[in-house]
Amino acid sequence: MPVDRSLTGPQLLLAAAAEVRSWREISDARGRQVRWVAGEFGRALAHPEYPLGADAEAGPLFQRHAIDAYLELAGRGELRVRAAAKKTSGDNSRQTRIEVLALLAKAIGVNADLPPQPDPAPKQPVPKRARSLLRSSLEEVADKVTRPGQIRMLAIGAVAIDTGARSGEHCACQLNDLAPSLGEIRILRRPQGWSEAEAYAEVIPLSDLSRAALRRWLDERDALLESVRGSATALWVSVHVNHRGEHPVPPGMPLETRGLYRAWTRAVEQTNAQMAGEPSWVPLPTRMEQLRRGVSPKASPAPRQPDAERAVVLLDDVAEHGRALAAARRSGEPGSTEELQARLACRNALREAWAEGIEHTMQLSVLAEAGLADTESLTAAGWEPSLLKAIDRAAGWGRPSKAKAV
Repeated sequence: MPVDRSLTGPQLLLAAAAEVRSWREISDARGRQVRWVAGEFGRALAHPEYPLGADAEAGPLFQRHAIDAYLELAGRGELRVRAAAKKTSGDNSRQTRIEVLALLAKAIGVNADLPPQPDPAPKQPVPKRARSLLRSSLEEVADKVTRPGQIRMLAIGAVAIDTGARSGEHCACQLNDLAPSLGEIRILRRPQGWSEAEAYAEVIPLSDLSRAALRRWLDERDALLESVRGSATALWVSVHVNHRGEHPVPPGMPLETRGLYRAWTRAVEQTNAQMAGEPSWVPLPTRMEQLRRGVSPKASPAPRQPDAERAVVLLDDVAEHGRALAAARRSGEPGSTEELQARLACRNALREAWAEGIEHTMQLSVLAEAGLADTESLTAAGWEPSLLKAIDRAAGWGRPSKAKAV
């Protein structure tokens, strides 16, 4: 819906922000930035040093002198709602403001005379030895962390080193993004500045450290979801009670980017303090950025949505190999060559179906029809028990195999 050009000042900016946030290509993170800049720009109109007043129309608002005045006040921290330890803001914040101003002007339908944006300085990759030391630190602490936040930190850190995923990409991960064996993960890549429509998916192998850390986290996650009603599909969830206004929010809520960043920093500080003095300990970085920089994973492209015709073929393969495995388990000796071959074929079929984007519950329903209905049989087919338990919880009722067994 076009923005009402009869509006002025803060009302015009808020209406433009609402319009931008309604666009399909605007991510949640960008939407928060749009709301932030619109509110900040609106407050600038009441500042004594700003050249325009609260009744400023669209054209004057986006002239160069008015934009420069806003950026100057914002950069000095004059437009903050809450006090901050560091009052001024840096080049990254300025660049974000300019990008959002361009979006607001587009929504209103005016030309914005924006200052040039210099290319950001390239960040130096973390040397291979430094990444190796980070992985060694995570391996060393793996058996020593006991708090839920530290267990989650271990899993996030291990996955970050394997995948190079950004914080927002971590937060987008769902249970369906984990391969049945936990040997791979699907990451929806959203490079900085890209729209939702430009995002693309990759499948990336996970190390033994990541697999072990994910098993521990999934068990811990299950305990955290006791007070959460309804489905719960987010991979990374909160471990403490939070508040929304005056209402308490139980643990188990999906983490957002800012929450993930704070949770990582808090858990790392606890772990570094706990491990201080250990002879071989190398402190973990409190910024997640240092984990992913320089990582070049061996990724395979993956569809964002499964192709319908290919999905039918792949599910038929899962059913066929599931029936063969069920028959081998009934008629042969456990661990026989026939059963081992059937296991391998079934696992390969599951992996191909998962990589196409076919949901876990659909695959499990097919396996239940094929005669693999209990956890032991599904484990033989390649499913990690901790992931099966998480899928049960996410589905509310449980796996189709459980429903079928009643």
